[in-house]
Amino acid sequence: MRVALVTTPPSVRSGIGDYTRAWLAEFRRHADVEVFVDRGAGEELCGLPTRPTSELARFDGERIVYQLGNELSHAFMTPLVARFGGTVVLHDWVLFDQAVAAFPELARGGLAGHLRAFREGGLDQAMVYAANRARKRRDERGEPELARSGTILDGWHAPENGGRWTNARAFVRVPGRVEAVRLRVFGESGRELVVEHQHTREACVAFGSGRDATLEFALDALDPVLSLRVRGIRASDEQRRHGDTRTLGVFVRSLVARSGGEWRELDLAARAELGSPPCTLDRDRFRLPFNRSIVAHADAFLVHSDFVRRKILAVRADSPPIAVVHHGARPHWRDDDRREMRRALGLAPDYVDGFLVTSFGHVQAHKRIDRLLAAFALLAEERPHARLALVGSLQPEHFDAERCVRELGLEGRVRLTGYVDEELGRKWIHAGDLAVQLRGPSTGGSSGGVFQSLALGRGVIATDLDEQAELPGSCVLKVKPGEREVPELARVLVRLCDAPAERARLEAAARRFVEHDCAWSTVARKAYEFVRNLPGSRATRPTSRA
Repeated sequence: MRVALVTTPPSVRSGIGDYTRAWLAEFRRHADVEVFVDRGAGEELCGLPTRPTSELARFDGERIVYQLGNELSHAFMTPLVARFGGTVVLHDWVLFDQAVAAFPELARGGLAGHLRAFREGGLDQAMVYAANRARKRRDERGEPELARSGTILDGWHAPENGGRWTNARAFVRVPGRVEAVRLRVFGESGRELVVEHQHTREACVAFGSGRDATLEFALDALDPVLSLRVRGIRASDEQRRHGDTRTLGVFVRSLVARSGGEWRELDLAARAELGSPPCTLDRDRFRLPFNRSIVAHADAFLVHSDFVRRKILAVRADSPPIAVVHHGARPHWRDDDRREMRRALGLAPDYVDGFLVTSFGHVQAHKRIDRLLAAFALLAEERPHARLALVGSLQPEHFDAERCVRELGLEGRVRLTGYVDEELGRKWIHAGDLAVQLRGPSTGGSSGGVFQSLALGRGVIATDLDEQAELPGSCVLKVKPGEREVPELARVLVRLCDAPAERARLEAAARRFVEHDCAWSTVARKAYEFVRNLPGSRATRPTSRA
């Protein structure tokens, strides 16, 4: 059987890209696969050359399969699914980022945006969209509530080497009596930056083919708050290549203010002090799946949970073929003493000898890290030798984990690693005694952190919600979200801290689950058998080529 696989090239790094490489290495043992990509044609994927999707119309094989999820770089698949049909390996129910990239009018708003919201989400989502846009217009008519102190206020992304990206609108407070301000900024082509103070335009610059610019203007104000508003934002080519879903305005390299005749530079790496956030479409992302173009036009689906299967059937009255196949995993467990790994990671003796809990993945608000930290604080009161490692990149513009750790008095007991590559991430999970991978709201996608932890042979605590509720209780303990979530999670952590035999049973069950249900060879074989028994996609049926 000849199969066209539509995916992203290896140069686009993402979780679904990692999944696809592992899956394809086994799937190609059963089928003759040709790989089609939107950009990066010519790169090799698992030893197979990639072809541009413009050649998909000439594909004369039997099946088309898409590896598709909530990634900005997957926007190109939307018109292909509508035109050719085929089988979608649907990694997420919520396709908010993918849809906003595929249909820019959703971000722009207006009549076109409202019509697209209705087409992509039906009446309920269109009403959520309308309410969001109405709130945004109200925010734009006046200043949002800002933090009472600090310099870096709302609307900034995390600091980087050499500067900091703004959102579409960002605010900065310049302390003292300010006589003049000088900004050095970088902007992508087509964007316009307007700097305002108290609703009075102070400076404006339009960016041509992506360049640096310096703005300097006089000002006579005490502790002025500047507004940096950016128009004409769209995802840059670099963002698309890397699956970066952030809304980036301009990159501020420096901000210098003159006071008393002397120039002084603001610290752009300072902690962001957040007030009431302005309303963005992203605020309602979990209520806006925006997936109708995919769900309505695919011929069949491969999903990771019965939760997503039921969601599809609630929308598709024709009951398309759907197979539920577990997310894949490759065994990476080791039998050596995990304390040796802790020493290799350079951890202090209290971490080496303590009870170490890990949580792997981006430190995001919907991973319920605030609940985990609150529960861990209760654990640490009863078991002072407990330690926690949050292993993944920080996103302080959405959730300030460092501040939460300080407010809970957990300095020295919680390690924030920042970004780590996959290999180093596995070392951290192996070093731990237990993994906690919470979620909520859910995107309907299987947690990579859960399966990474299971693949290292670690027991997991997860949220008893949607797709995670289906994970086997033999190796994944669940805690319901809600009022009792924090004390219940703390109770389970205390129990497992004191019960090495129970942790060993969870770890043995994790190994069995990975070996018997999640091995990539098993996952790929089940996918092949499902696809093989389907009718051909619309593009590959003889009648469609007549």
